[in-house]
Amino acid sequence: MEQNVFSRIPLRTWNWLGVNEVRLPDGLQKITAKGRTATPAVETLEESAAGTDGKDFIKTGTGKAQRFFVAAGETAEKIAVFRKEELAEICAEVAEGGTLCLTCIQLAPEDRAFAGKVRIRAAKDAKVKFTAVEAGASETVTEVRIELEGDGSSADVAVAYFGDGERKIDMNYIIVQQGKDTEAEMQARGVLKDASDKIFRGALDFRRGSKGSAGREKEEVVLLNEGVRNRSVPLMLSQEDAVNGQHAVSAGRLDRAKWFYLMSRGLDEKAAQKLMAGSLFAPVLERIPDTELQREIMACIEERIADGEV
Repeated sequence: MEQNVFSRIPLRTWNWLGVNEVRLPDGLQKITAKGRTATPAVETLEESAAGTDGKDFIKTGTGKAQRFFVAAGETAEKIAVFRKEELAEICAEVAEGGTLCLTCIQLAPEDRAFAGKVRIRAAKDAKVKFTAVEAGASETVTEVRIELEGDGSSADVAVAYFGDGERKIDMNYIIVQQGKDTEAEMQARGVLKDASDKIFRGALDFRRGSKGSAGREKEEVVLLNEGVRNRSVPLMLSQEDAVNGQHAVSAGRLDRAKWFYLMSRGLDEKAAQKLMAGSLFAPVLERIPDTELQREIMACIEERIADGEV
């Protein structure tokens, strides 16, 4: 069972909560059945492929880890779109004063599993903007770990997720703040319906020496019906006194007053739900530097909101 542990929470809690480990989905365990770790070998690298419109799309579906380096003072914008079952990993290093904008979109088939790791290290005054959407696969597990090693480095992280049917979504997001005067922003926005099951762990880890650093983490999740299982694990760790950390979670059914207002304007129940879900996801989707992808994601979510009973 140990080899099927994909990720761990930074600080363990009660086992009965079921949030201490992220386990590899059954559909992906065959990849590690011969003793491999639950991560592709990072020594095996693939180059990114630049699109005709200038966007840099990372090759996916190769079974190989992707690693790249952002040079000092340079800016890189990369997009990864995952459309099939796979065990994926992206590793990046951002040198002094560099900027990385990384977008990861998961749209795997609904009868397949997906596991993905993202690991980023940021040097002095480096900036990381990471955007993710989890909208596919029957079972999804992800780990995102950003290490702000250099003084004045920053991370701006946003993820949107949608669960329906019996989908399982298990996410472990960690920002480690090591340098002085680092800044971290983490937001998660989700919609759950039917009998979907979701865990989101959002950790801000202030290490010794991170004096003057600040971090904020917030999750908002809308439950479209009873029967979903929602677990939110905001976590703040600190080895330094002079830091400023904040976290908040908002979870519940659609605001009835807003719902009835929209319906009084001629929208039916599901149309109102689509509109409110679109409003919730907009701050994340607007960060995606490809309008075609934005439209594809929202069309997929709207179709599934409309499907079945609510």
